[in-house]
Amino acid sequence: MKAFRPNKKIVLALAIVAVTSAAGVAVAAQTIVTDTDNVHLRIVKSQFDDGFDSGWHTHPGPAIVQVQKGRFKIFQATCEPTTVAAGETYIEVPNVPVLAVAKGEIEWTTTLIYETGRPAATPVASPCPPGEGDDDG
Repeated sequence: MKAFRPNKKIVLALAIVAVTSAAGVAVAAQTIVTDTDNVHLRIVKSQFDDGFDSGWHTHPGPAIVQVQKGRFKIFQATCEPTTVAAGETYIEVPNVPVLAVAKGEIEWTTTLIYETGRPAATPVASPCPPGEGDDDG
């Protein structure tokens, strides 16, 4: 009796169909927001002895904040702060208003990724009702 040996082309075709089907299920929608070979990377080391207030602003790309000393209260997407202390990292979302405030000594590094020719940050009005989103650290 002869053993059944599937044709290599049929096996390959079935594998392609299976992979394509699985990929189709995993991705519901994709939208390319920006596609550029014109990316600028800026790393800024900051230190203040008597507090800091960034004012409300946005970034055109992600901003990665790494606190080395002290702590921030960062407001973004809500008017309630997230506390980011020494040894912690916070990623600011592009084009969403953000405010960072600190009381006392603060030291941090910000890594900014954005398209060359655009400003690294743009001042904006507070999205919060009066009395909210203006914590003093």
